Amino acid sequence: MELEDIKKLLRENAEANERNEQMLAEFASMFETLLTVLQKKGELDEGHLRLIAKLRKRARVVSEPQLELSSYSNKYEVVNSHVDCENRMHLCHGRCCSFNVKLSKQDLKEGKLEWRIDEPYLLEQTPQGYCVYQVAETGFCGNYQYRPGPCREYDCRDDARVWIDFDKMIPAPMPTTLVTIRRNPKASSDPA
Repeated sequence: MELEDIKKLLRENAEANERNEQMLAEFASMFETLLTVLQKKGELDEGHLRLIAKLRKRARVVSEPQLELSSYSNKYEVVNSHVDCENRMHLCHGRCCSFNVKLSKQDLKEGKLEWRIDEPYLLEQTPQGYCVYQVAETGFCGNYQYRPGPCREYDCRDDARVWIDFDKMIPAPMPTTLVTIRRNPKASSDPA
C-alpha cells in the first residue's frame, strides 16, 4: 500500500469518525429532550431519575479522557536495554515506536516531548502511527536525549509484536497499519 493510499484512508477514517460523533451528539440531544418531556409529564418516578443520574455519570466517565502517566521518577537513571538496533532496524522498522508510551510527571515538567491532546499523557504519534520523534529515513529517535523512561528501558528481544526469533533476526510480520522505513544509507544512525 502506498503512502498516498494510507493518507487517503486516514482522511476517510477521520471524516467517518467526525460524522459518527455528530450523529451521537444529535442522538444525545434527542434523548435528553425526550427525558425532559417525560419528566415534565410526570412519567418518571424517583427510581427512574436515580438510574438516569447514574447512567449520565457513567457516560461522562467513559467520554472523558483518562489520564495516563508512567511511574518513572527519573528517566535519566533508567538502565537502557542493550539491543543492537543499528543492525536490526532494516528488519523491525522501529515498530516499537508505534507502541503507546506513557509519559511521566518528569517528562511533562521538562516540556521536551509532545503528548496526545485526546489521550493525555501518551506520547504523540504521527498519522502513520509512529512516534512523532522517529526519523522516517533511519527509524531512530530524533529526540533521543529526552526520550521517556519506557523507551529507554524497552527491550524487544522477547516481544512477539517485533520478533519471531530475535537471535536469528526473523521479524514478526509487519502490521498492515504501519509503513516500513525507507532507509537512507547516508542518514545518521543510532545516537546512542
